[in-house]
Amino acid sequence: MLDHKDIKKLHDEAYIAGQTNRRKASDDLVFAVINQWDNLESTLEFRGEFDLLKKNTRKIMGDLRSNEIQVNFSPVNEQRDDGADLIDGLYRASDRLNSSIESYDNATNEGVLCGIGGWEIYTEYKTNRAGDKRQTIKRRPIHEFNNNCFVDPNAVMLDKSDAEFFSILIPYSFNGYKRMVSELTGEDEEEIKPNSFNAPEHSFTFPWLNGSKEIIYVTRFYHREKSKDKIYTWVDPEGNQLLLRKSEILDIMDELLDDGYKITDEKEIDCYKVTLYISSGEKVIKHYEIPGENIPVIPFYGDRIFVEGVETYEGTIRRAKDPQRLRNFFHSNIGDIVSKSMRPKPVLTAAEIGKYRHMWEGGSDNNFPYVLIESETPGGVPIPPNPIRQTPEQVIPRGLLESIALTREAINDVAGAGLPQDITDTDLSGEAISQLRNMLDEQSVVYQQNLKHAKRRDAEIYAGMARRVYSEQQQINISLPDGTQKSMNLMDPILDEETGEIVVVNDLTATEFEVFADIGPSYSTKKEETIKILSEAEARAMAAGDQALAKALLLEGLKLVDGVALDDIREYCTNQLIVMGFKQPETPEQQQLLEQSQQNQQEDPQQVIAMLEKMKIQNEQDKIKILAQKEQREAAKDQAVVQQGQQSNVIDMFQAETGRMATMLDAQIAQQRVKLDSHDMVSRRMDTHTRADQHRASVNKINTTINQA
Repeated sequence: MLDHKDIKKLHDEAYIAGQTNRRKASDDLVFAVINQWDNLESTLEFRGEFDLLKKNTRKIMGDLRSNEIQVNFSPVNEQRDDGADLIDGLYRASDRLNSSIESYDNATNEGVLCGIGGWEIYTEYKTNRAGDKRQTIKRRPIHEFNNNCFVDPNAVMLDKSDAEFFSILIPYSFNGYKRMVSELTGEDEEEIKPNSFNAPEHSFTFPWLNGSKEIIYVTRFYHREKSKDKIYTWVDPEGNQLLLRKSEILDIMDELLDDGYKITDEKEIDCYKVTLYISSGEKVIKHYEIPGENIPVIPFYGDRIFVEGVETYEGTIRRAKDPQRLRNFFHSNIGDIVSKSMRPKPVLTAAEIGKYRHMWEGGSDNNFPYVLIESETPGGVPIPPNPIRQTPEQVIPRGLLESIALTREAINDVAGAGLPQDITDTDLSGEAISQLRNMLDEQSVVYQQNLKHAKRRDAEIYAGMARRVYSEQQQINISLPDGTQKSMNLMDPILDEETGEIVVVNDLTATEFEVFADIGPSYSTKKEETIKILSEAEARAMAAGDQALAKALLLEGLKLVDGVALDDIREYCTNQLIVMGFKQPETPEQQQLLEQSQQNQQEDPQQVIAMLEKMKIQNEQDKIKILAQKEQREAAKDQAVVQQGQQSNVIDMFQAETGRMATMLDAQIAQQRVKLDSHDMVSRRMDTHTRADQHRASVNKINTTINQA
């Protein structure tokens, strides 16, 4: 743990050690961006800038952007290779953030111009929701790296991986400083009083609070401490080895023992802890340990070398300043000569002007279409018609003109301004132009190599931080090489089909990686070249008669074509390649598609051809049968028509007979109804007489009874 005094002391040591080279680099930046006449005394009134360096530096910067650095992670323990694709995808996703792109661009600009630039890696919470402790890894630029970043003077590695501390100065306004302190500590803004390192009781070199008291510098001070740790070799029952540190196995030891792992070896190693101190001139405002074992500051150098034990660096501007200054001076001198010299004028006598003096005055404001002179003197003597002579035109020194051409050559020799004029021939083939450009790219090889070292260091730091940051189960998005996004689950527990046990995949916490970096063209450039190669290969396959290969090459080319609403086409091409056997399935849906196609696919092509011939013969036979059946149907139809006619006559006769019989039946029914009606009438009459007789008998019986009574 460092105190405030230690931080200031280490910072001043770093400041003093590199101050001379730092001042030169600062002058280079001012010359390249601000003013090319700075600190240059001259009697010239016109001071122009005829910059040839801008074109040269843009050429190198363009090379650095067009030739991407390909970073690959390889697990140290081959048994834990499930994290390689994961860390690759995470790194690509972070590499394409706007903050990362800005960091790289700022670092390369400063490195090319003044010889040094850099950026910083940091972590922050994904969201501000309460209880959400998930973090993400990002980058931020360090502007004016040569003036604001101070490294351990004992560090000699190009990537500064051997540095014990980095100090990064951050300028704040008075109100900005108070807000920053209030956010970090919760102190009342009104009670915060910035203090200056430039106070009389201190003798430190760097003024942490400038004299105007408008800018307050605060440092982000990274300090790396070494400690001891042990690494254990674990072996499972099948003989697979697993290397874990003592600090990493505390939470998973029970799980390892349950799985049958045993410790077979142990070794003491050095490990590191990095602490970030945020300090002003008054005190250490806040400090905390950061993830990983590396200081997350990545420098990028231009030309770098040690001279008499002192690190020196420079960019393209340092050696080109003198010829550029001469070029500015020579062109400005010509401008001065032209602007200050008199224009050629006729030499006339006073007698020649005479009364027309007003026509010869006024300079550039003279708008007369012509001017007159006297033809005779006042005494009548004729005056010659032409002026006596003219004032001579100002002559530019020949040596000055020749020197201007020499300054261009001198600047080109130092910085190299793109394609020379003698090879910009429109008749040159594309391959010839490509070869010439490769020759010219040698001017930027040093910068490309140094950027490769910086990117490799960046990946090492990222991997170390990722093991700590991505240590909880969560869903993340990774980037594939073609730029598409893919969702994955960290610390994902799955069932091992072979053992029947639950295993955790996509685990970075116990995996160490080696990082490799290569320089190559950008993905879009490689894609264009690949499409061209596939097109040429398709033509050769067609000429050779290999239809399957030609189709596969066509499908691969279509997959790489960019355009609107082409997702369906790409999916179709992918499925066809899987069915044809040129691509392995990657999803369950693709696996199902392959299995279904294999079930429907004929194994022997000869059998397919024979079956096709058999089907052809069968089709011909079926046609003959169909024609015969058609003729039979026509004959049967004619016979049915005849029979139908005969049956129609029989039906008519039957209907006539049936009608006659129905008429007779109706007549019989009518007769029976008449008879029935007569019978009913007789029956009713007989019934009436019977009831009447019975009534009379009853009445007579009653009368007889009454009489007897």
